[in-house]
Amino acid sequence: MLIKKKLYKVATPETQYCFRANLFMWPNITLLFGPLQCLEFHSMGAVAINVGLYHPFTLKTISGTSIPYRCAIIPAGCQHELNAFGNIVASLIIEKNSTAYTSLRKQTLFHTSKITNLVDSKWVECFQKIYEEKLTKVEIFQLLNQLLKTDNETDKEIDPRIDKTMETIRLDPGNDFSQEYLASTIGLSSSRFRHLFREQSDIPYRRYRIWRRVVSAMDTLHKVDNLTYAAMEAGFTDSAHFNRCFRDTLGVNPSLVFRNMDRFET
Repeated sequence: MLIKKKLYKVATPETQYCFRANLFMWPNITLLFGPLQCLEFHSMGAVAINVGLYHPFTLKTISGTSIPYRCAIIPAGCQHELNAFGNIVASLIIEKNSTAYTSLRKQTLFHTSKITNLVDSKWVECFQKIYEEKLTKVEIFQLLNQLLKTDNETDKEIDPRIDKTMETIRLDPGNDFSQEYLASTIGLSSSRFRHLFREQSDIPYRRYRIWRRVVSAMDTLHKVDNLTYAAMEAGFTDSAHFNRCFRDTLGVNPSLVFRNMDRFET
């Protein structure tokens, strides 16, 4: 009963990280749990499913007003501000060039250019189970596969040429691949490459490269507890550059997140 009461507790600005975040990473999926106040305007390089575990949160776009959600799908490249008022939010981030994304598209109708309200209790129940029962990373992945129904999925909802490019960047995010070079590897002109990449990924090439560098730096931070080193390894010029890109991508300073991490598994 005491644990349950703590889960319902609304944190103050001074104690908002008393629960401490949990972060789990797989090649094409990232799952973050944590108590949140306000995340400033930001946009991610992949689709995100945000779930308020016990209370709603609000989302606001550049041109809109704050709207409450219990569960929402936020497409890649969608600028938004999130306020959870100190409550716990789960964010499941799915790369577009993955079978998990294909499965999500098949079972859930959502917009690829604006926020979609997701009215389905199974998402809330799933993330409550993960958070409350402190499942292992293997158990979490199995539960997510069941939720997304990915076991028999082999297709990807993306042009194979752009999929190849995205994999190239994922495997070597620190490399300053030119658009001309990447276009030539898949038999396209530079202008056609730029158009097709944005059409298929929902974000420009350079924005996607920054996204993959942020994800790579997060992965490195699990191995080496040194933010500057992680930033440089991922291709950022310095830690200040990484901090700016992290805030632009996730809406918060990275040091505030990683110094308060409870579970961090990659």
